[in-house]
Amino acid sequence: MILVYIDKYKKVTDVAKELNMKQPSVTFHMKSLEEEMGAVLFESKRGRMILTEAGQALYPYALKITGLAAEAKKVVRDYSVLEKGTLCIGADQGTSIFPLPLLISSFTKHHTGVQLRIINKPTQTIKSLLSDHDIDIAIFHSTDHQQSSDDAIVINPLLDDELVVIFGPQHRFADFEHIDPQHIAMEFFIQHAEGSFINEFTQQWSSNNSIHLWERIQLDSMEAIKLTVQSGDHISFFPKRSIQLDLEQGLLKSLPIPGHVIPNIRPVIAFQQDPTHLSLRNEFVEFSRNYTF
Repeated sequence: MILVYIDKYKKVTDVAKELNMKQPSVTFHMKSLEEEMGAVLFESKRGRMILTEAGQALYPYALKITGLAAEAKKVVRDYSVLEKGTLCIGADQGTSIFPLPLLISSFTKHHTGVQLRIINKPTQTIKSLLSDHDIDIAIFHSTDHQQSSDDAIVINPLLDDELVVIFGPQHRFADFEHIDPQHIAMEFFIQHAEGSFINEFTQQWSSNNSIHLWERIQLDSMEAIKLTVQSGDHISFFPKRSIQLDLEQGLLKSLPIPGHVIPNIRPVIAFQQDPTHLSLRNEFVEFSRNYTF
């Protein structure tokens, strides 16, 4: 507030210089404040501008207002330079295993004041949340030919991946170099959650190859699917990049999915073309696209 600067510098010319304003502008603000308060707040004595008694009574409040204004500017600056803020990210089950953990771990190291809220749901639910503006960013598995039905949504690929058949190290497939669709039809199969990308793929794959899967179990948790496959006679379909460590440690084995398949699956990042959380959202999108997996 102009009153605080008048009390500090005692000259209109010095206040104008401090605030990078012209002297008439300072005088205008002084008169406007007096009109707003309905009292004379300033008086000139011996070439110095000082506060009247009314001005002195207003001074403590003006000081608080000036301090709050400075604090407000800092808060806004923190958000604009990505030092603070909250970003809501929705991810389907597959991308919640990989690559999301790597992305959010690295991103938060670079932006320590930013809070991330993660929602883990089936693929179709994540897409709906993004369309309804309930999340800022969506990360999910897709195929090369899949496009959004909403023109306002931008979809960018993150990396290439593939779906494979997974099974435990003691499973009979461990001795096979190749399998065909009939082999898969003869095994206990674990189906993924309704609405998930892999569930939809599996149904389409079964139809394309004219087989009926022996779906004894359906699990919403992909971690639970991995553990069940590791310890038993079941098989399932899984993104290969999500089980790379399990394969290297010998906890799981995999083979290419046989028959008519949908090639080139990939995790993608999607967002609405609107200004909501623009700086923070765009920073995470750009960070994800440039991340080296």
